[in-house]
Amino acid sequence: MHIPDGFLTIVICAVMYAIALLFLAVAFWRTNRILNEKQIPLMATLTAMFFAAQMMNYPIIGGTTAHLLGGPILAITLGPYAGLISMTIILMIQALFFGDGGVLSFGANVFNMGIVGTFIPFLVLFVFLKVSPNRKGLIIGGFLGAFLGDLGAAVAAGLELGLSYPTFPYGLTIALAVMIIHHSIIGVIEGVATVVILLTLQQARPDLLSLKRVAPFITGDLPPLEGK
Repeated sequence: MHIPDGFLTIVICAVMYAIALLFLAVAFWRTNRILNEKQIPLMATLTAMFFAAQMMNYPIIGGTTAHLLGGPILAITLGPYAGLISMTIILMIQALFFGDGGVLSFGANVFNMGIVGTFIPFLVLFVFLKVSPNRKGLIIGGFLGAFLGDLGAAVAAGLELGLSYPTFPYGLTIALAVMIIHHSIIGVIEGVATVVILLTLQQARPDLLSLKRVAPFITGDLPPLEGK
């Protein structure tokens, strides 16, 4: 999922940087008004945890590897804007110190994993809990949100790569097909992991699922669960 330098055209890189910076400006502005003393250490802990999780790559079909994103849990516990900030920090450290993802392609990676990979899971779970504010809604919404978030990030990356022809020589069809197939698999794993973490939090620390969040167009508060 981390696109290295040399795969995207300068135009694609510039456009994705502009979009990422716009979202980050809004994210810092919105989260600065809502983060409290409980969320800041939680944000730091989750950022460190998913930094480590992203460094662990798993072999999948086609002789390549994939990894968990962590965006769904970041977005659900902190809100998508704070999740975007956490993911940006993760991606920056990986790019600058570990060579995992490029500097020119940094904006694209932030857009894919930090924006698409956090906003989709939060909004999907929000909708499901509005319709079914119970354990079933949490499970289905959590799994589907994580799966669609991973898949959406993969589609975005495939589009960026495919539209960068001939810098990326394989074209749009191959880029999209490869990204969708590979990350459909990792999306299922991410969905299961997300549900397990959500159910564990619901049981052990339900207060962490009731923290006030900041999100676009809505209050940012996940609908309360009405029991199991």
